[in-house]
Amino acid sequence: MLHTQIRAFDAVAHQGSFSRAAEALGLTQPAVTIQVKALEERYGVKLLERSRRSVRLTEMGERLFRMSRRYSSLEEQMREVLTESSELESGQLSLTADGPHIAMGVFARFLARHPNIGLSVAMGNTRFVREQLLERRTDLAILPGVERHPQIHAMPLWRHTAVLIVANDHPWAGRENVRLAELHDQPMISREEGSNTRRITHAAMAKAGVRPRTVLELGSREAVCEAVGAGLGFSIIWELEASASTRFRTLHFRDTKITSSDYVACLKSESMRRSIKAFFAVAAGLSNQRAATRRGLP
Repeated sequence: MLHTQIRAFDAVAHQGSFSRAAEALGLTQPAVTIQVKALEERYGVKLLERSRRSVRLTEMGERLFRMSRRYSSLEEQMREVLTESSELESGQLSLTADGPHIAMGVFARFLARHPNIGLSVAMGNTRFVREQLLERRTDLAILPGVERHPQIHAMPLWRHTAVLIVANDHPWAGRENVRLAELHDQPMISREEGSNTRRITHAAMAKAGVRPRTVLELGSREAVCEAVGAGLGFSIIWELEASASTRFRTLHFRDTKITSSDYVACLKSESMRRSIKAFFAVAAGLSNQRAATRRGLP
């Protein structure tokens, strides 16, 4: 009975609602509610603050959730051991990424190879993705800057180059490139705190003594692109994100190269799970293919 109650609590904490937890567990919402309530009453504790639209973990709930995530992972590993002689025929992986442009290609390949493994995907900036991974709220992550983290197993996936984007009627729209110094005192659309794009591009400009005028800070690439297209200022994004767009013009930097690398990552304690190893294998294949394409190999 305790196992069932812990499993229900973990699902609610992980999914953020009783309805999504019920769907993930294949149960009715009242059944999940009863299990969590029974767990709280059994030990005289309050694990969740409930509201109409969401649930929030109490301090005790946060402590238990950190342990229940490890418990859930161990349960998954035991299931994989028991089925290791067969193909991956079922299961569920959660993945959080800091942008869809790289991630979608990996998802498509993984699901084509393992169609019965469900993927639940969340998006956010780099800080959010890192927190989700370290707090065991996601099985896998795609993000930059984790290759040396002591708790994280990471593999390079893609190297990005930054470009400048401006509105189609901007005075620079007919140009192919721009010098970094030209951005000084120009109106800029910036990403929010916690964004890797913001961190790297602002550091490059600061190093060069370039200080643009930030007129807007926005929380997504899509919002940034819309603001640039509306003529509110320039922005700097990664070249892959700017490809084939008609909403703005793309310029390359003539005198500098701003780069960043994305990694596929999991916690080291999770790296031997069969489903996670399978995802890494698919990601490695895609990374190798893209590297060969850049080198002009068939």
